[in-house]
Order: sequence, then C-alpha cells, then structure tokens
Amino acid sequence: MKALNRAFERALDHSEKKDNIAELLSCIGEELSCDRICVFEVNEEDKDKKCVKTYEWVHRSIRHDRIFWQSLSDTVFDAWYGRLQQHEIITVTDTDDLKEYDPDVYRVFTEQGIHRAVVSGLAFHGKAFGFFVLENPSDDAFSDRELLMPGLRYVLSSMVYSEHLVRRLMRIGYKDSLTGVGNRLALQEHLYQIEEKSSLSIIYFDVIGWRNGEGKQHHLEIEQTVFRTAKLLAELYGEHHVFRTAVTELLVVTEQESEILYEEELLRIKVLLREHNLLVAVASLWKANVDKPVDALLHSVHQVLLPKRRMLAAHRDPETVPIKLDENHDDFAKIDMMRGNEFFQKAEAFLGELFEESVATIVFDINHFKLYNDIFGRQAGNTYLENLAAEVDKIAERYNGVCGYTGGDTFCAFIPSEKKDYRDFVTEADAIYGMLDSPEGFATVLGIYFSTDRRESVTSMYDRALGALHNIKGEFLRGYHFYSQETHDHQKEDQMVILDVKDGLRNNEFIFYVQPQVLVSNSKIIGGEALVRWMHKGKLIPPVKFIPILEKTGYIYQIDCAVWENVAQWLSDVKKRGIEPVPISVNVSRVDFYFADIADHFINLVKKYELNPSMIGIEITESALTDNMNTILDAIKRMREYGFHVLMDDFGSGSSSLSMLHTMDVDVLKTDMQFLAGNDDHDERGMNLVRTIVTMAKNLGMTVVSEGVETEWQKDMLVDMNANYAQGYYFYRPMPVEEFEKLIADRSNVEYGAKSIKNKLGLGK
Repeated sequence: MKALNRAFERALDHSEKKDNIAELLSCIGEELSCDRICVFEVNEEDKDKKCVKTYEWVHRSIRHDRIFWQSLSDTVFDAWYGRLQQHEIITVTDTDDLKEYDPDVYRVFTEQGIHRAVVSGLAFHGKAFGFFVLENPSDDAFSDRELLMPGLRYVLSSMVYSEHLVRRLMRIGYKDSLTGVGNRLALQEHLYQIEEKSSLSIIYFDVIGWRNGEGKQHHLEIEQTVFRTAKLLAELYGEHHVFRTAVTELLVVTEQESEILYEEELLRIKVLLREHNLLVAVASLWKANVDKPVDALLHSVHQVLLPKRRMLAAHRDPETVPIKLDENHDDFAKIDMMRGNEFFQKAEAFLGELFEESVATIVFDINHFKLYNDIFGRQAGNTYLENLAAEVDKIAERYNGVCGYTGGDTFCAFIPSEKKDYRDFVTEADAIYGMLDSPEGFATVLGIYFSTDRRESVTSMYDRALGALHNIKGEFLRGYHFYSQETHDHQKEDQMVILDVKDGLRNNEFIFYVQPQVLVSNSKIIGGEALVRWMHKGKLIPPVKFIPILEKTGYIYQIDCAVWENVAQWLSDVKKRGIEPVPISVNVSRVDFYFADIADHFINLVKKYELNPSMIGIEITESALTDNMNTILDAIKRMREYGFHVLMDDFGSGSSSLSMLHTMDVDVLKTDMQFLAGNDDHDERGMNLVRTIVTMAKNLGMTVVSEGVETEWQKDMLVDMNANYAQGYYFYRPMPVEEFEKLIADRSNVEYGAKSIKNKLGLGK
C-alpha cells in the first residue's frame, strides 16, 4: 500500500504533464516492480464492442517490440470482460495452470515470459468500459492484490474515463451534424498534422443543385444534395479527408505526390458526380507545400471556384431541370399528390409527431420505365404512373403514413410501425409489394429503410431507402430490398479497400503476374497475359477482393495504368538484357475509356519504351461494349492501324456476342473460361460450344485462344478440333514475372515463329 501511495504522489506531482495516464502507469509499474501494465477500453465504434489496447507501460528492461495479446481470440476477451463487469479480480497465479483450460492465453503468456498476472475491470458511475492488467508484479504486490486493486481501479478508471470523455467531445466538436464529415475545426487540425513539405490535392465542391420550374430551391433539397455529395466523397476518400466548410461547400484534402495523379483524380470525381446526377461546381488546387491557416487556404481555392460556380449556375441545362407539371397538359401524368419540397416538409412534420414509433421509409420505382414509354408510348407511361400514384396513396392510407411524388418514376412513403427491427417488417413488406399491380416485365421495385431513431432527418432516411433501391434496380427476381447494417458494413469494408488501394498506389504495391499462352500442339509459349496482383503488407490479395470495388469507384483506371506501365517497362528491360520477349496482352476495363484516350495512351507508351506495338495485346471484354460504344470502336480502330493486336476477352459470355463480331474488328477471340469449367471432366456441352466458336472464327479468318484449360482431356479435345492456342492451369498457372522470365530465357520453351499472335497466324499482312 505504501508503494501504491508513493506512485499516486509521484504521478500527482507531475500532473502538469500532458500525458497524465502514461505518467501514472510509469509510477505504478516501477513502485510495484511490474514488467508491464496494459489498459484496454471498449471500442464504441465496433458493433461487437470488443476491447482494444489504448495505454501501455513497459519496464525499460523489457523489449518494447513485444506484442502483448495481439494473437488472442475474441472469445478470450469476451469471457474476461464478462467476469470483470461483476467487479471480479482475475488472478493468474501460475501460467502452467492455464495450459489445459485456456490454451490460447497459455501460449501467449509463455511466449511473452509472463508467469503471473492480475486483471481488474475499469468502471465509472457504474458503467464498465474496459480493464487493465499488471504483468509479473512483485511478490508483495501480488500477495496484497485484494487491497491494492480497488484503489488502483478507482484512480485509473477516473483518469481513463476522463480522457475517453474528452476524446468523445472532441469527435463531436469536430464533426458536421448533417453529413458526419469534419468541420472547419477538424480541417484546421488535419492541416496541422500534415508535414509542411507534403504535397496536397485540394478539391473544393460547391453544391448548386437543380432548381424547380419556378427557379426556386428549397432548403430541404439543398440539404439532401449536400448530404448525398458528402456521402459520395466520404465513400471515396474516407470521412477524415472530407470537410464541410460552409452551408453548401465541401472540401477534400489528401496527400498526393504526383500532379498527374491529382488531375486524374479530378476527372474521375467529376464523372462520378455526373453519374449520380449531382449538380456541383468543382475547383481544385495542387500544392507542393501545406498552407497551415484554414482561411488562407479556403480563400485561395475559392477564387478558383467562383467563376466555375457562376458559369454552372447560369447555364443549367433546361432539359434536366425538373418541370412543374401542368395537370391540363396531355404530355404529363396527372398525379394528385404532394411533390418535392411540399412532401418533404409534410414528412418532416409528420415524423416529428411520432416520438417513439419506428418508421419504414419506402421508395417506389419502376423497372425500365423509359423502355416502357418507348414500347407502349408516352400516354401509356403516364397511365402507369397515375395508377402507381393511386396505389402508393392507398398503401400510405392503410398504414397511417404519408406519401409523395419525388420526380420521374419515383414515389416515397413514410409508414409508422410498432416493429422494432427491419426483419420483423418483412411480412408488411410482402403485403405492400402484393398491393402493387405492375405490367409483366416492368415491375415496381421498392427500397426500404427501417429506422428506430426519431432524431434521423427526412433527408437521411430517404437517401438510405434510395440506396437500398439501387441494390436491386433492374433485377426481375427481387421486388424489394432493405437497407441494413450489413449493407453499411459492406460499404465500410469497400471504403477501407479504397483507402488501402490509395496507399498501395503510392507504395508501388500493385504488380503483375503472367499466365503463358501456348501452342496446343506442343505446349510451347507464344505469349502471355498480364494479370494484376496486389502485394499488401506482405500478403497477396486476390483480384476478386478489390477489382469489382475499383471498377465501381473508378480507381481501376489508376491500377490499370500502373500495370500497363510495368508491362511496357519489363518488355523493354528484358530486351536490353538480351532475352527475346514474347507478346504480352493487358486488360482494359470499360471504365478506363471514361478517363483517357486509350489509343493515345498506348501509342505514347510504346514510344516511351521504344517497343514494337505488336508486343502488347489489348484485351477488351465483350461486356465493355455495352457502354460508350462509339468511343471504344474508334480506339480499337486506331490501335489496330498503329500495329497493336486487339483481343475480345470472355467471348460468348454476353448476350450479343455475334452482334459484337459484326461491329468490332478484332484480331483474336478468347473464349469464356466458363465453357470449360464443368465439374465433369468430359463436359461435352462446354466443349461443343468451344468447337462452334473455333469453327466460326476460322470461317471469319479470326484466331481463338481457349481459356480455362485444366485437364489433359480438354487439351486433347482442342487438338482434335484443330484449335491452335490455349491458356489455362493445365499448361501454366499465373506466375510472378521473374519466373516467367526464366521460362522464356530458355528458348526451347518458346515458339518464336513471329513477333505476335497476330502475325504468326497470318493476320494483318
């Protein structure tokens, strides 16, 4: 007890120090002769409320690089925390006692040299929020633990809880209440934490939004547009990089080493804003050094923004501005329902009177409504809208809710419920969907957000229901979809991937593997396909984990550019080292065509590395041609004229493969590997499809590379049908470029009949 009193006195004598808890732990650890003291707190942001280590003191004689408890399973923390909530002091008298009933703890204790420990909970005003551990205390301290721990728990709990409260208040004070992103104070703090020599990308967004037919814009519409814009930016950059600096103004600040990457980033975000129908003026600066004062920073970028804002506000496209519908006009549906501002104001007042009741926000939308108008005529489309409006009105009346028309073919209803969870609302959702009468093939689909928090704004609830709707828009098998925590978690996981990708680009973590392409007859290598791989923190991340997310957000362009550059550099390098390379094909995503002139990009690339264009193949998936058709066809034509060979990847996977052959002039077809992916080794059906494609291609004077060859039977069947080229695990798996280089360095492994598949097959002579 004397030792503990001395520790408290020493800590209080140094109370003017900023880190009081660290000082207290140091005094306690030395007076009680411990090896280490760790403090764990509940992570409030974790839905499972797991404990994480927040403070630690380690005796100077102990190695500081030891990771204490890093490898323990979550169940260990759960079991201990439950006991500690009952104010139990957990004592490990001898580590060997843990060997049988707690092997995980035994293993870690043994590795760390812990032969005994004392654990106590942290609690303040009856609320448990963590625990702390004394590792290898002295004999006296260990024997007097029942006397020591209550006092130590009280003092440490008070200090830790105080720091915890300060952190919470700081988070609240630095966040914008509407959007959840940072405010001006957070921006100032963020700038102070960035090194002065850092290069910054600063993008300023001024939300303008669309006006109604009277040229007015209600504050709720402005609020909703700001909320949606902030949400999009937070998904792309992370909340800690986005700041709301004025009513309609948002700022994104990121460290960006390259001005070229900054320009690409700017183009990407403008495309995404347009795709989300957000009318936002965008200005930007790239600064080689950090400006610390926020006001000076905002002023400089605001000067760039003002002319763009004026121009955008003065030249709003009249065709995209919502038109006030005249019920006497035959061209428009006669919808006797609250619209836009009026509806959201009514809904806001309606929700304010519900108090404790749960609310389901339902957004109604018609699948393929534009196509319905094209097929059946505008008048039929108006009738469909009018009927749907009447049905939505009946639903709102039946469930004592409120509904409105939000434009286009979209309606919204707010319905009170006694249910406490969206899973309990499924029966009502089935009933609501059953009340809708839709033409076959053009069903109404619903996005539903179930809320139990009456503090949520109308804007937030509507936007989340709209987000749920977008998950099934265009589908035929699902009629409605709930916004859920799982959906949010997936979005959060996607965002973490995006943040890691940005770090990976800076750290050159994206590399390429090569899968050889061979002559079927003798298995000799005639080329290869470059496949992106991500080496992150020493682990290889599978493409399926990040490619779909990057295509959705537009980041795939930066990854593809890095791979194309690395391939060209490698081809040039091996040639200089006396190894004759083989042609390598690279993948081009449909998203890439939005961000650059792909033909110019590859032409400049081969000029930079002094390569023959025939050494790089351009693989474009069949599905890419469903978007931006004219741009892609023009790029293909220019690349082939310059000497590149173009491959149609995954041929046969789309719904218009034959039409694509007629439209797109390519050199090589790569059959969809799914044709050979049957569980049965003798998949005659899949092989017959490949045979049909090979025969058709020969009649058209084209070449086929059969992907997905995994068995000897498949290879023999390709030989039997006179298919010349193949790619698959039977011959080679994708391999690091160093291994591929060793393969082609042995000329006996390679067929050097020509410089490319294109010329080897007599094409383009």
